[in-house]
Amino acid sequence: MSTIAVHVEDAVARVTLERPDKRNAINDDMRAELTAAFAAFDADSSIRVVVLTGAGSAFCAGGDLSASTAPDPHRPRIVEPLDQFSKPVIAAINGLAFGGGLELALACDLRIAATGARFALPEVRIGSLPGSGGTQRLPAVVGPSLAAQMILTGEPIDAARALAAGLVTELCEPDKLIDTAMARARTIARNAPLAVIAAKRALRMAAGTHRAENLDFERKLFNELALSEDRNEGRRAFREKRPPVFKGK
Repeated sequence: MSTIAVHVEDAVARVTLERPDKRNAINDDMRAELTAAFAAFDADSSIRVVVLTGAGSAFCAGGDLSASTAPDPHRPRIVEPLDQFSKPVIAAINGLAFGGGLELALACDLRIAATGARFALPEVRIGSLPGSGGTQRLPAVVGPSLAAQMILTGEPIDAARALAAGLVTELCEPDKLIDTAMARARTIARNAPLAVIAAKRALRMAAGTHRAENLDFERKLFNELALSEDRNEGRRAFREKRPPVFKGK
């Protein structure tokens, strides 16, 4: 069963994460399907923009923590398909964007949200840290103070705070979200494609959020924490729906 749905219209590919019963948490199948889809879009000159959204009440809850197996340190980052993608991506954030879900949104070029959306990087609450660019991209977008608050407390912010902080560019009612995102995508798609691709490269360089050494350092810390007792306890507590008991080990 496919974990994503793809619809192409007016040079825009709309990708919908399709695990609503799991709040669109990313498992290995979804990773593989996203990787294949974005590679195909990059190779297809008729596709000029991608809109990424989620099915149901969530955009994406991040990596799927329901599995009992430990994280694989050699597994690519959740955002890898977007990091390697040359064309603009618009996140249409229809609900919560937590953990790797917020990191997915941060890897997009524009973010538009429904009024009820919420945003968080709660990894410290389960003995981890954002390992797919969150510690690097969030401060660049919302500033170091709010980023530190979100990352160190793990607490969410609502859509109004996200708009005020610049995390999203606009808010709209849920039933207008896809139409709004598609309208922005069509506007971009009408522009000269090579110019748009070049502009995206320049914007990424200006932001400095794709520097390999910074992302590698974040990933190194993520992998170190993955081997800790606290990380195992955090995952176990999540599955058992209880508060974790951390020991600093």
